[in-house]
Amino acid sequence: MQRIEDGLYELTSEFVSDMGFKLVDVREVREYGRRVFKFCIDSARGISLADCESVSRELAYFLDAEGEIEGAYLLEVTSPGLDRDLVKEREYEHFAGQRVRLVLRGGGADGIMAGTIVSAQRGILTFRPDGAEEVEIPLASIARARLETEVL
Repeated sequence: MQRIEDGLYELTSEFVSDMGFKLVDVREVREYGRRVFKFCIDSARGISLADCESVSRELAYFLDAEGEIEGAYLLEVTSPGLDRDLVKEREYEHFAGQRVRLVLRGGGADGIMAGTIVSAQRGILTFRPDGAEEVEIPLASIARARLETEVL
């Protein structure tokens, strides 16, 4: 059975792309007892508040017309942010070439790594740790991954 987040991602990805943005992720959360769908968008030129407002407005019309979501909900459109947690494979794919800090399940102090995402596909992250050769890590073995901001 497909999760609603994945269905919404598939339904709206091309729509958002036609607006000039990349849909990075869709997450469903509960905030203060309300159902919230968070759409994360990105573009090579960055994301402004006006971009989020525009995409939010158009997505609201699109989703209402499609009738895919039952019941009341809130819609939130955001940018990835500088220190975003990565969860889904498509997020790792989107941020290929970016620095990330990983915490591996059951790895203790040795399971914390910093480096660069090379690629992600079929459940495997190809990762280049700082000062080491590329390694392949099953996404299921990653307890936490967070983008790192580079200080100039």
